[in-house]
Amino acid sequence: MRKLILGLIAACSAAPALAAPVSATAPVEVRAKVVRPLMLTSTGSLNFGTIILNGLTGNRTVSLSTTNVRNCGGGTVELICSGASSVPTYNVRGTNNQTATIIKTATNLVNAANGATLSLTLIGPTSISFTNSSSNGVNFTIGASITLTPATSEGVYSGTVNVQVDYQ
Repeated sequence: MRKLILGLIAACSAAPALAAPVSATAPVEVRAKVVRPLMLTSTGSLNFGTIILNGLTGNRTVSLSTTNVRNCGGGTVELICSGASSVPTYNVRGTNNQTATIIKTATNLVNAANGATLSLTLIGPTSISFTNSSSNGVNFTIGASITLTPATSEGVYSGTVNVQVDYQ
């Protein structure tokens, strides 16, 4: 019997002691930014006016700045620009102290008579900041450029510009 008791004591002392349950916590910060929806409107159109090809011998670019200043081929006599030009004005409303990214995409300009195309490169801001949440919003304009070549055919070229704004 003594051996049995000694054996039980030895077995109990060899077993590992179980620790009392310990709890752990790891707090994390929780945030939520609440903003009002962006509202985008536009007025006007992007219009290069009339461009006369006057013996074009190389590639020439016609551009409209965001302030509607037209550059007709860098002053060459091979291009003559006339008529009214215009750039569109966009207005975006959002939440004070926020920044919005401006995403501009354009289609190629297509000649209605023969399907020829001109590549349209957009010029303008890539973001805007809201300094207040007034109903006036923030205005910005988009300009563009096109490159004409000796192979450019005459006709009316048209396309579209898509503008999207997203909070950063």
